[in-house]
Amino acid sequence: SFISVVAHQLRTPLSGIKWTLNMIMSGELGSITNEQKTFLLKSYESNNRMITLVNDMLDADRIQSGKLKHDLNPVDLINLLDNVLFEISPEAYKKNISIQFKDKLDKLPQVMIDSEKMRAVFQNLLENAIKYTPKGGSVKLGLKEENNELLVSISDNGIGIPKEEQKNVFNRFFRAKNAIKAETDGSGLGLFICKGIVEQHGGKIWFESEENKGTSFYFTIPFEKKI
Repeated sequence: SFISVVAHQLRTPLSGIKWTLNMIMSGELGSITNEQKTFLLKSYESNNRMITLVNDMLDADRIQSGKLKHDLNPVDLINLLDNVLFEISPEAYKKNISIQFKDKLDKLPQVMIDSEKMRAVFQNLLENAIKYTPKGGSVKLGLKEENNELLVSISDNGIGIPKEEQKNVFNRFFRAKNAIKAETDGSGLGLFICKGIVEQHGGKIWFESEENKGTSFYFTIPFEKKI
C-alpha cells in the first residue's frame, strides 16, 4: 500500500519535470548553449527512467492486487514483434549484438491480446537479453505453434543466472548479483510484470539458464481465443 501511494504521488511531479525540461531543450524558453543542452538531456533521461520505474511499480501493484486491466483486441503478432525489434535494434547495434528471428512463421492467426501489455513483455525480455549479453553476442527470437498455443522463445549467450538464485527470478524487486554487477540500473520488477501479464492472458512463462553461458526465456499464448 505504501509503495502504491508513493508511486501515485510521484508520477505527477515527474511528468511536470519532463514537460519543463522538454520546453527548455526545445528553445521555447530561450536559447541555450550546446553544453547546457547536453546536461539537460542527461537530466531528461534520468527523469524518464524515474517515470518508467514509477509506472512499473504501479503495474506490479495492480498485478499483485489482481486489478491490472486488459484491453483485448485481435492482433497480428508478427507485425507487433517487427515493431518491437525495430525499436530495440539501436541498443543491439551499439553492442554489435546480432538478433536472429528464427522460425518466423509466414502466416499466423490473429490472437486476442492486449497489444500494449504484450508489447511490454517482448520488449522487456529482448532488452534484458541485449543488456546482459557481452559485445559481439547474439540473441535469438523464435515462434512455434504447439498444442494449440504459440510458444515464444528468446535466447541469449550472455551472463546467465546463477543456479542458486534462479528460484527468485520472478519475485518483485529481485536482481541477481551478476546482473547488478553488469548493469547497475534496474528495478527488479520487469520479470514479475512479464509473468503477471502472460498468466493473465492464459499462458505460462519459464526459463533455462546457465551462468556465463546464457539464458532462454519461454512463454506461451493460447490460441483458444483466436479469431
